[in-house]
Amino acid sequence: MKSQRQFILRVSLVAAMFITTPSVAKIYVQASAGSFNDAAIHSLFAKKPLLKDALVFSGSPTQTFQNAYAHNALAFSAVENSTIEGRLVKATVDALKQYEIKTVVASITTAIEMCVLMRKDEFERKQPIVQLASHPAALKQINQWKKNNTVKELAIPQGTAAAAKMVSQKQVLAGTVAIGSCALESLYSNLVVLEKGIQDNRNNETTFLLMEVAKRVETVDEDQAKEALKKAIRFKPSFFSNGQEQ
Repeated sequence: MKSQRQFILRVSLVAAMFITTPSVAKIYVQASAGSFNDAAIHSLFAKKPLLKDALVFSGSPTQTFQNAYAHNALAFSAVENSTIEGRLVKATVDALKQYEIKTVVASITTAIEMCVLMRKDEFERKQPIVQLASHPAALKQINQWKKNNTVKELAIPQGTAAAAKMVSQKQVLAGTVAIGSCALESLYSNLVVLEKGIQDNRNNETTFLLMEVAKRVETVDEDQAKEALKKAIRFKPSFFSNGQEQ
């Protein structure tokens, strides 16, 4: 009987979510296909199939929030990383100066493994690595590897997947490698993984939130935005949290 009551409660919570959230016709996701955000949202869908829906990748957290609010949909963004000083993702803090989190629908924390990807043709002709391309945050998480491989850095604010696309399409110098998820090898068939797990911190984890957001009437400063994000991270939905009942 107890398990039956718990099941009924869960079904009710699911129904309530779909009634009270603005729309789940689309989920606007930070970054682009092949990114860590992409892997995280699909991990969330695997844990919570009822949340699965069409995805629209939107670049920065600010653009993601803007699109979600404009289209009466949900936003999915990275909010916290275990290797960042202060842990909070700065780009998401910046977005929260203009937008507010109305509801946390779900959260998931995933391990981050940094991989080195190169064009197959360059690998086959033993092209030396001359440059790294990746998101600025990713480049800060591989300091030991960079000490052992002294090359130029090319910051790609659009994300790790955007960096991989540029390498794949020869939009960068020959000998440029992308730093990002190993899954990018599947997305771009002309890339090959040279090394796996090059991140400094082997316990590198990022937390992502699926949220309902709204435009603020008045913008807030950075400290207020940080507090709002900390509050959202602390909130764990009882049914839609990362595999744990509260």
